[in-house]
Amino acid sequence: MGRGMLQSVVIVGAGQAGAEAAMALRQFKFAGEIRLIGREASVPYERPPLSKGFLTGDVAAERLCFRTADAYARANIELILGREVRALDPAERRVLLDDGYAVTFDACILATGSAARRLDLPGAELANIFVLRTIEDAKQLRRGLVPGCRLAVIGGGYLGLEAAASARKLGASVTVIEALPSLLSRSASPLTADALCRLHRRSGIEVLLGEAVKGFSGELSVESVMLASGRAVAADLVLVAAGGVAETALAQDAGIDCANGILTDSDGRTNIDGIYAVGDCANAAQHTGGPHRRLESVQCAVQQARRAAAAVLGLPRPAPKVPYFWSEQFGLKLQIAGLVEPGVSTRDEVVGDLDGDFAVYRFSEDVLLAVEAFNRPRDFIQAQQRIGMRDAALPAA
Repeated sequence: MGRGMLQSVVIVGAGQAGAEAAMALRQFKFAGEIRLIGREASVPYERPPLSKGFLTGDVAAERLCFRTADAYARANIELILGREVRALDPAERRVLLDDGYAVTFDACILATGSAARRLDLPGAELANIFVLRTIEDAKQLRRGLVPGCRLAVIGGGYLGLEAAASARKLGASVTVIEALPSLLSRSASPLTADALCRLHRRSGIEVLLGEAVKGFSGELSVESVMLASGRAVAADLVLVAAGGVAETALAQDAGIDCANGILTDSDGRTNIDGIYAVGDCANAAQHTGGPHRRLESVQCAVQQARRAAAAVLGLPRPAPKVPYFWSEQFGLKLQIAGLVEPGVSTRDEVVGDLDGDFAVYRFSEDVLLAVEAFNRPRDFIQAQQRIGMRDAALPAA
């Protein structure tokens, strides 16, 4: 769809991907109408700090915003905030809001994100059981994180570990409960996962591995987490950090193909002409022809948004970049460049000290697939140029 035919674009979802898509359209010289619709009342904001600096109180709410409302106004981007899109009608080229108001479009970009996975377990309705996806979620959790409180974190992924580290900094007693035998089992090497586990334990956090949650006990508020092993973990607060589920209901109801997200090509196109999907909700084909992949990361959201904006306007696509990800725990930064697909066997080599600063270089058939750099930013930067190389030499320790 070229710029000459296009007069209006509606973006559903005002998170990282939606905000980036709106600004990219303007940067690519689109002069038509852009409407950015979000269910939260605040202007688009960063979510990664919610489990880190914002949770500890080191980052103020206003610092989370990508841009001010005035910046969107100057770019002639209409913000429709605090509103829910109830239906998408591809045939009529319109979305219906929760008050029945219809917004028409020539092209629509879905950036609906993902929702926190909930646990359908006995006692899950008790008070003081939280998820962490929005600024309001973070505010509610933060109010309970007083020195000496007992926090149980369910899930040993990045979100859970970051929140656990933040809570420990605030003086909470923290237990991390992971059902699998190791932390980060789907997203990091065993070497890095074990190093982070040791770091958390040295910092006073109890880490329970291979422990499944079977329910919660308490009167009105949660008092303990019940494990399948029979143990009860005392808790004043519980954070469920069990991953995210792509928000696909709007797309599915509109007849758009979905499977672990909204299925798209490498430019964000869905199976319905003029409808695109980007960010956490999108399960996108790869530029290299590999399998579809749904990645929840800032870098992925930004790259998909810019690529889809270019595709909407019929412009050359931005060059693809190596996937990367970062996490901060106890003031230390883990940066990962590249990606190891599930089921791929790797040879992992370490540079540095696994109980200090280190990097793990992950090879498959002598091809460098990923580098996990813990407090070694130089390895991370250099790795972005070396991913995909055969027999890539390791740097000096």
